Amino acid sequence: MKTIDQYILKEWLVLFFGCLIFLISFLCIFSIAEDITNVFPKETDSIFIDLVHWSWPYLPWLLPISALFSSLFLTGFLKKSGEWTAIQSVGISTVWCFRSVLFFGLIISYTSWLVSSSAIGDDHSIYAKSHGLKPLTMKIGKDRMWYFSSFDESKMEGHNVQLFHYDKAGRDVFRVWAEKASWFPEQGWTFYKGKFLGFRTKKGIPAPNKDGCGINWKPSSLFELGEVFKDSKSPLLRKEFDVFKDIGFNDNPSLHMLLGEKPKKLSFNQLNFLLQEYPNKETIFLNPHRLRRAQLIWSGPAFLIALLGGLTLGTSRLSTSLGKLGGLTIFAALLFYVVRTLSDSLAEVGIISPTLGASVPYLSALLAIFLLARLRS
Repeated sequence: MKTIDQYILKEWLVLFFGCLIFLISFLCIFSIAEDITNVFPKETDSIFIDLVHWSWPYLPWLLPISALFSSLFLTGFLKKSGEWTAIQSVGISTVWCFRSVLFFGLIISYTSWLVSSSAIGDDHSIYAKSHGLKPLTMKIGKDRMWYFSSFDESKMEGHNVQLFHYDKAGRDVFRVWAEKASWFPEQGWTFYKGKFLGFRTKKGIPAPNKDGCGINWKPSSLFELGEVFKDSKSPLLRKEFDVFKDIGFNDNPSLHMLLGEKPKKLSFNQLNFLLQEYPNKETIFLNPHRLRRAQLIWSGPAFLIALLGGLTLGTSRLSTSLGKLGGLTIFAALLFYVVRTLSDSLAEVGIISPTLGASVPYLSALLAIFLLARLRS
């Protein structure tokens, strides 16, 4: 590696890690001021490990910001000291001059993508981080509706449960009220101490089996084949039970808990799980989660785009002084924010696809970098 190449890479690394440490420290101070347990839980083995776990989710967007500012500071200092003029006077190309920085940027860009697409930094489970007992509602298409007055995510257990099951025409099939219900991935739902209400259907009247496992259909004396079916607004069967399970469907509550969380709080794995397993995959309510997943995919290329943008802007003829460089940087950042806000809004309401909505800001940034590079040449 040539002396100039070594010098530029060394200076860039110092500025990059300096910016990253400053941003992490800035966020850490505000988090500690709000509640120290946000960063350092009461039961801790290592302060450093706690700090890494806390800062991990912020890295996908802190790394591109650090790359942008370190590149701008580097080119600004080179211009101010006259070193950039000396480099250009001997005919050294810009790409050759920053080749080591670009190569190192590729490595960090890939690392940034790994950070955003891994579950490190969350609880390493597919479930959203537990916030204690809270209400939960699950709507399964037009077939079922679940209500829980409180749900314990750690035990996968709900209290004061109401289940409403409908047929394809929207008529009542049965209802279940129970003091408690537990969910098991393989066995499904088990209800404890409750009441089963069965309504008249074309199949008959549903009723729990005597052993509390499964449902059988009793013939209805009020309906015979060949007659016009009339549904009943009142239940024709009421049966109390101590334990009732194997109800014929296994609605996963973790999907609805994830859906209730803000997309930004979910990891890439959690978003994938939700989008792949949710029953109604085409619903518009999943658009914010689709958009967030697409944004996480772009988090790796975002670092490289920020690096290229900083170097291109810093070496362009438009930034002849630190004042102009600062003004152009603020203008570019505001423009990027406006484009991203607009594209995110369009993607969330379904006007454009979430993938396109996440891509527009970065593709626009690449176009601006290309135009700046052409202007410089």
